[in-house]
Amino acid sequence: MEYSQIILEMLERIKVLENKVQALEENKKADNHVETKPTLNVKASAKYRGLTEYLLAQGGRSVTLTYDELEKVLGFNLPGTARSFKHSFWANTETHSYASSWMAIGYRTQVNIEKDEVTFYKKVI
Repeated sequence: MEYSQIILEMLERIKVLENKVQALEENKKADNHVETKPTLNVKASAKYRGLTEYLLAQGGRSVTLTYDELEKVLGFNLPGTARSFKHSFWANTETHSYASSWMAIGYRTQVNIEKDEVTFYKKVI
């Protein structure tokens, strides 16, 4: 095969690839205008799913909720340990199944003991 023929074939392949890239970029622009609802990770706690959905709906970098607000979001009263052992209850650990309700979607917690508030913030990667 001659060099000129090889070069022509390479130029043709480049043209095809450029067209594909352009099509992908146009699709990406179109997709950015379509609003999609985030999907829940199946690892999230079923009982605390309301919290997961609430955090997803907020879509911000952080969300602060009082215990009363948390109970409204959840639709049930928090267990006594949430108030008695604040730091351990709200720990970001996989040993607590309910912690998956925020960890599965990329949030971590910080507790304000004096105000009885929990701040859920997006983990920066």
